[in-house]
Amino acid sequence: MGESPGGLGKSGLTNPVSTSPKNKNEGRGGRNPASSLFVRYPRLGDTAGKILFAVPVAFMCLFFALPLALTYVWSFFERTMFWMKPGFTLFSYHNFFTSARLENFLASMGHSSISVIVAFIFGFPIAVFIRRRIPQVAQHRVILLFILPFAVSEIIRIFALRPFLQRNGLVNNILLELGVISEPITAILYTPMGVIIGEVLSFLPFIVFAGFLAMEAVPKYVFEICEDLGASQYRVFVDVILPLAAPGIFAGSVFIFVNGLGVALLPNILGGPGAVNAGLIATQAITALDFPLAMAVNAIMMTTLLGLLYIGHKLFDLTKILSPMS
Repeated sequence: MGESPGGLGKSGLTNPVSTSPKNKNEGRGGRNPASSLFVRYPRLGDTAGKILFAVPVAFMCLFFALPLALTYVWSFFERTMFWMKPGFTLFSYHNFFTSARLENFLASMGHSSISVIVAFIFGFPIAVFIRRRIPQVAQHRVILLFILPFAVSEIIRIFALRPFLQRNGLVNNILLELGVISEPITAILYTPMGVIIGEVLSFLPFIVFAGFLAMEAVPKYVFEICEDLGASQYRVFVDVILPLAAPGIFAGSVFIFVNGLGVALLPNILGGPGAVNAGLIATQAITALDFPLAMAVNAIMMTTLLGLLYIGHKLFDLTKILSPMS
């Protein structure tokens, strides 16, 4: 007995093999050529993966690691009238350590350390609040808000602080209206305090980002257990949050510290003629065409940074920032 019209057989059911595509890829025009190529030649996929990994590594080595390494080499070169020539001399380091530059460098390290402490006091609680109190679906959106200040040029952000901090600025006017002070405070702008305020306001997002990243690796059940045990908020913060977030806190602190040392705009705009940091020392050396001295200052800054990172890694194991708790 023959088949009936419409593809019906003896049972009256449609043959699924003859009317439906064999698989989704064939129904949509066939298998993906790229995936089938990698399946047929697995070594080709391994090679492509190695190339994708090697390109950014080569880029970082060529345009980041190599210039930094050459900075150390150039710091030993001899100064010429308009440039420098190959040689080996410690004159640039001797010039740095036996002049007022060393005192200014140490003073800027002190100012940056104060900025780190102030930024931690204001910034880390923000990271903890976002992680513990904001719904998880909105946490990253809130963190993204702290990126908005970086959409504005740094010189504009720093210069915009002057109308707030000057003698007749907004801060003094508010304090006068509230009766907190009887006369304007003159020790804010064009002083080390102005530089510290500028560093905190400019680099505060770094401690928020790093603190949140470290807190994100901590499961919420840890805090729930603390609440079930009746631990106070103070004990939770001191005994649980701080130890677990220590790598992130340290990483954010290093960002603030190094930027406070290196950004020459802050003492130029907010600190006045007496405020100098390492970045400004290097800028002044370049202006004076003393390029080996500028390289020596940069080498000292990089050595300081590498030393801090080494100490931090030994104390806190900075790789834990990206490792979630099990």
